[in-house]
This record gives sequence, structure tokens and C-alpha cells, in this order.
Amino acid sequence: MNVYEALRRMRLMSKDSIPFSIKFVSMNGTKGTSSGERYVSKCLLRTGLSKDKSDKHRSIVSYTDLEDDSSKAFYIALLTEFNNIPIQ
Repeated sequence: MNVYEALRRMRLMSKDSIPFSIKFVSMNGTKGTSSGERYVSKCLLRTGLSKDKSDKHRSIVSYTDLEDDSSKAFYIALLTEFNNIPIQ
């Protein structure tokens, strides 16, 4: 599965409030650091960054981690897995 198909499926599942899992490589763009690969077992997409407020609005995906109800984000290019399906 490619990253755009995964994102399309995430949007559909989030619209229907169906949680999904993701795995991605973490990246702090400000500090230029990574804490390795992250696995989120239950999440839903949420409204992302506004193009008026961030030049990264096309590359960052915002989500809610349902394990602790926290708002987080990841770089779409660093997504490695969606619902246990590898991203090509």
C-alpha cells in the first residue's frame, strides 16, 4: 500500500469513528532529532495544520491518540505501517 492510499483509508475510517493503528519514524523538525519508530495502537485523524499558519500543512498529519486522548502529529513521508500493512 502506498502512503496516499493509507491516508485515504485513514480519513474514511476517522470519518466513521473507526480507530486504526499506525507506525511511523518520529521526527522533531525544530530540533532535528528522532526518538525512533513509534507505534500507535488506536487513533483517529483530526483537523490538521492550517495553510495560513504553517508551511508544513501538506506534510504533517494530525491525529488523536485514543489511548490517552492526546493530540499528536507525524510526517506523512515517515509513515511505515497502517493497520499492520507495510507502506511501500
